[in-house]
Amino acid sequence: MTLPKRTLTVLGIALLLAGSAVAATVAKSYPTGSFNVAGHTIAAKDVLDARAIPDMSGKPSLMVTLTPAAAAAIKAAAGARLLCTLDGKALGSSPADALAGDHVLQLSGDFGDYDATAALARRISGHDPVPDSLSE
Repeated sequence: MTLPKRTLTVLGIALLLAGSAVAATVAKSYPTGSFNVAGHTIAAKDVLDARAIPDMSGKPSLMVTLTPAAAAAIKAAAGARLLCTLDGKALGSSPADALAGDHVLQLSGDFGDYDATAALARRISGHDPVPDSLSE
């Protein structure tokens, strides 16, 4: 049984496009620093997402989402502030309540412009932010 040339061409194009889609989803990795939260060193593998987002005044801030296990390992009283550092330099402090509920650290500070803040996020997580939707 032989397939028509047109069918083989269409199949070849489909395979090429499928391969391109898979290649596009390969995550780029970045060098990480030593990220510390309230005396606990957090490995990059325990950071689900880190991104630069605007704060209430429009300045860039950091939002870091930890794995549930990493968040649970950081024991803090409700209402406490958790000091966060990267490579020994203070990034600021985050409310413990957000970490306990959503596994999120919220850091506002003078991180520079949006690009510099995004670079800090990549140094914490080792990868680009997770897309907000499947269409990105």
